[in-house]
Amino acid sequence: MRFSRRTLRIGATAAAIAITAALAGCVDDGTGPAGAGGADSANGPVPDVITAYPKDSWNVTITSIGAPQSSNRSIQEWFMDEIERRTSGAVLFHRTESSEICAQSDQYSCIQSGAAGLMVQVPNYQPTVFAASSLPELTFNDAADNSAAVAAAMADLYKNNADVKAYYDAKGLVPVATWSVGRLLLGSSVPLEGPDDLNGLTMRTAGTIAAPDLAAAGVVPTQVTSDEAYNSFSTGLVKAAAGSLDFVVQWKLGEVLPYWVDPGLGVYSEFAMFWGKDQWDEFPADVQAVIADVQDDLNGGKLAELYEDGYTTSPMDAAAATAYPGALENCRTAQAMSSVKSMTKWSDDQIAEFKALGAKTDSGSMTNEELWVKNATAAGLQNAAGVLDEYMADLDKYSAQFPDYVDDIVTQCIGSFQR
Repeated sequence: MRFSRRTLRIGATAAAIAITAALAGCVDDGTGPAGAGGADSANGPVPDVITAYPKDSWNVTITSIGAPQSSNRSIQEWFMDEIERRTSGAVLFHRTESSEICAQSDQYSCIQSGAAGLMVQVPNYQPTVFAASSLPELTFNDAADNSAAVAAAMADLYKNNADVKAYYDAKGLVPVATWSVGRLLLGSSVPLEGPDDLNGLTMRTAGTIAAPDLAAAGVVPTQVTSDEAYNSFSTGLVKAAAGSLDFVVQWKLGEVLPYWVDPGLGVYSEFAMFWGKDQWDEFPADVQAVIADVQDDLNGGKLAELYEDGYTTSPMDAAAATAYPGALENCRTAQAMSSVKSMTKWSDDQIAEFKALGAKTDSGSMTNEELWVKNATAAGLQNAAGVLDEYMADLDKYSAQFPDYVDDIVTQCIGSFQR
């Protein structure tokens, strides 16, 4: 049975599911990011399928941070399946697993060396490389709960902002999409009932803004990648964790940390997908047009649907089909884990107290926006303040255009959690 967050509850009714299926077929209404939904290229209409090239004319290796059953994995799998389908197999993908050919902490090296032509990375694992994609890390920004709006706003920047284009041109990257990982949860062996409980706590953290926010409350941040998180507890390196719903389920932290709370930080991290420019330039114009059309569909609402509902692959080799869970399924899995004792959220007053602490940096307390501009500028992004302003304006615009995704799955999951 297929569920969707549009039902507003984890236990959806059959009628609501039917409505969701109808909506999923109507994503492309011309209101998505610039170019989304338009089946036209500079040379005219883009066909649904092209057959001009032999099968396997381009064999593309992907390197990705996506865990085997991550709710983020469905996005890359749909993207590759759709390109294979629409090019009649002229473009085929060699699909590697997380950390198989490049470490999570350095996915970019696979693009630089030519070992991969397509990459999915968490930008804050390599912040100086992907600074222009780290905008969803701005915490205490409830507008970023709307995963469809985040994807559309980032797609607009990639297409239309000259500074962002120049930034990635210099790195030999062609952006595809950027999406949020959902609201941040804190996991601990004891309940964390407010900001005061964070003082002195050694915690696995990530995010160029979330970690300084937590540090301002007295947390001792330890930057650990997702595939290292579980072992960091067995070695005693950390006592608590900050992470997405994936950390509870797919990275198995729900097995060792029973108490989870939303402290109000909101979205704190993102995934981002890029072509290596050398790989992109190998495709002729008609293949590029088809791929660009797929990217527009992805950023025009499909991405949020995949993140929430999951995806069963349909590769050229049907025997290799795999089902990837969405965030809704991960929520149900987390709720079913006997080791997870609670999932709660701090009160509005506690969140306001936390937010007032600001972000702790070596040069003193800063606002989140000031810190993002400082970090992005240091990483080489020109006019970072202008990029930030454009993103925030686009986020507001697309939030209104994608009202079905206003609430994050974590919010739903907490609201329906029972013990």
